[in-house]
Amino acid sequence: MSARVSWKVLLPVILFIFFLFLSMHSARTGTSERGIILEYDVKVQKEKPGHIQIRARVSNLQTALLRLTMTQNYGKVKKLEEVLPEISVHGGNQKPSAIKKINEFLWEINPGGGDIIVIDYTVNTQYPYSSLNSVRLPYRDNDHLYFPAASVFIHPEEKYLAENKIKIRRILVNFDLPEGWVAVTSWGTNRAFYDLSPSSLENLNSGLVGVGGYRVDSFKIRELLVEVALLNPGPVTDKEINRTVEQALLAGYNLFGFFPVSKLFVLFQFIFDNPGQGSGNVVGWSFNLNYSRKQDSSDWLKESAHVFHEVFHFWNGTIISRAQSDHSLIWFTEGITRFYQYKNMLRSGVISEEKYFQYLSEEFSQVYHSSRGEDSLNQISEDYYSNRKAMALTYSKGCCLAFALDSLLQHISSGKRSFDGLMKKMLERYDFRLNRHCYTHQELDGVFREVLGERFYPSYEKLYGKDLVQEFETIMNVVGLQIVKSKGRKLYFGIIDFGPPSGPLKAFEIDRESPAYQVGLREEDILLEIEGRLLNDISDIKKALNGGNEGESVNLVIERNGQKIKIRVPWASFETRFEIKRKAGENLN
Repeated sequence: MSARVSWKVLLPVILFIFFLFLSMHSARTGTSERGIILEYDVKVQKEKPGHIQIRARVSNLQTALLRLTMTQNYGKVKKLEEVLPEISVHGGNQKPSAIKKINEFLWEINPGGGDIIVIDYTVNTQYPYSSLNSVRLPYRDNDHLYFPAASVFIHPEEKYLAENKIKIRRILVNFDLPEGWVAVTSWGTNRAFYDLSPSSLENLNSGLVGVGGYRVDSFKIRELLVEVALLNPGPVTDKEINRTVEQALLAGYNLFGFFPVSKLFVLFQFIFDNPGQGSGNVVGWSFNLNYSRKQDSSDWLKESAHVFHEVFHFWNGTIISRAQSDHSLIWFTEGITRFYQYKNMLRSGVISEEKYFQYLSEEFSQVYHSSRGEDSLNQISEDYYSNRKAMALTYSKGCCLAFALDSLLQHISSGKRSFDGLMKKMLERYDFRLNRHCYTHQELDGVFREVLGERFYPSYEKLYGKDLVQEFETIMNVVGLQIVKSKGRKLYFGIIDFGPPSGPLKAFEIDRESPAYQVGLREEDILLEIEGRLLNDISDIKKALNGGNEGESVNLVIERNGQKIKIRVPWASFETRFEIKRKAGENLN
């Protein structure tokens, strides 16, 4: 009996010692979870607006080597020193670590036998805002700092971690900020310290960060938590801005039946000095929108379209996903989303049908006048990142294709079908969350064929290729709409857009119905002289033609493909505008 009692007492002690031995043995042999810890200290100083200081620590190392990498910037940075003018790497004993450079942004580090690597570096924050840099690279002014985490934080290479079965135990980010500044991030807001959950590189690199005098609102839409951070006064109240976000999210929810995330973070930054500027993009499960601080309330309708566009990308472009390396499919990501920004604004009651048609008329005009309007959508999309004209046309031509087919589907089904069915079919077949599959050209064409049927699939092919203008006009007539031409603003030589203000006086876009176009003036022509008078900017054109008869032609010297050409050109015309309207007594159904 006494023996049994002693075993009851000793058994828990024996088991404890046994499991302790296993744990110690596992640690010695390296079979325990290799959980490294990443810690970042971000120091922002008011007196140093051109840079921020970061200390990155990788601790609990259990390998002799470690690969470190950084930056996802769409190729805008080519050299390490462009983004990191200063960097030093050392172990916990402060001795410099051996560094082997694999490429410009990938290095192999030998910690020298220790279990910690410390990287001290300076980040350049003076990248100018542009359509890409505003969301890809850090920017700092006197009032705020913005950066996507992927362009700032050095971290272990994901492939190396997977190959060596190394897991990340924790990721910590700490901010040391000027007095009165707060940190707002997609990991949380109004805190100086963040313990990322989940502790993954995906969560780290999808982070958006703004520091400065931000104000934060939070609200729920069904089960979705939304946090909105705003910098500087906007053209309307914060409540109206939040309402726009809510309407855009609900429009996507009503189409697809779900929110793709459980939490959404949005940055609104009213910072530009030029009233016409604006940019934005989705990064991870957050998005950043930059606007002018000089806007008034009348500008907000235009910017609302911007919000609806970026929100729709959470479905089209993220869950319905093309391969990022396949630029030829950008038209579906961007052009179809351009169409849905308008359609969802109409559905939400933000715009009237008249305004809806006005926006679509402008998109059609863009295609009609473009010298590349007859190029196929895949050809145009291929040049999206390298050619300003191709970028604009990718949106407009894709938008016109979607509107025409949406109108056609509604018409042939008496309103029971629409382009929505195609989007739902794409989600059903190619939900990236389920199998990490990106749709291909063949798969996309297959869905169009299935939804349109053999009878109407040729309409898609014509809209996709060189016959968009003709097919668009045909479909408008069939569905009870008409395209009305009218005179717009006065033009010089039929030139709608003169191109970049800093370069030569170039015809960037020409009205295809203008007399100047008919006699041979073309896009990319550089205007050099009018009647022997040298031209440097648009004001010189006005001076040279001051008092001239609008019905006359003038001698114009241009440069085309490096050669000077003299042509006689009618100089005055009016922009050809288009207006989509319903025919009397007709409706889309």
